[in-house]
Amino acid sequence: MISEEEKQRYAESAKCHDCISWHKHCKAECCKIIFLNIDPKELEGPGKYITVKVKQPFTDYRYYSLRDVEYLRGVLRFRKDRIIVVGRKVMYINNCKLLTEDLRCKGHPDKKPALCIVLDLETIKLPGQPFELTDNCLFKYKCKEVKADG
Repeated sequence: MISEEEKQRYAESAKCHDCISWHKHCKAECCKIIFLNIDPKELEGPGKYITVKVKQPFTDYRYYSLRDVEYLRGVLRFRKDRIIVVGRKVMYINNCKLLTEDLRCKGHPDKKPALCIVLDLETIKLPGQPFELTDNCLFKYKCKEVKADG
């Protein structure tokens, strides 16, 4: 059963046409969180960093560098002290350097990383897309495939 709060968000999402107007609900989660596709047990090893190999060619360097993630020779290095685990989800928490205090992007529209620019209702539904929806994401509410019957 869907809660009244969720029903209200679905109704509000129908009126919302961009992420900026949705930030009152999500607090720009996608500008603060990177989901890591790793087993939480990998965090148990020694050291200050966790490394993740990336597929080549790698074109999203700017997206990660704006979140203070290092990239070298096909490997991303994430600081362990910025990682949290919720259930089986591993999340790197660090604000994008372009995020302002009022939850707007300083780089908008032409200086955003490519990954941020292509994110829209159509690309979020593509099979194999690299995006993970945060709990309060506008696209979670706008995607008909994700909506729950209420």
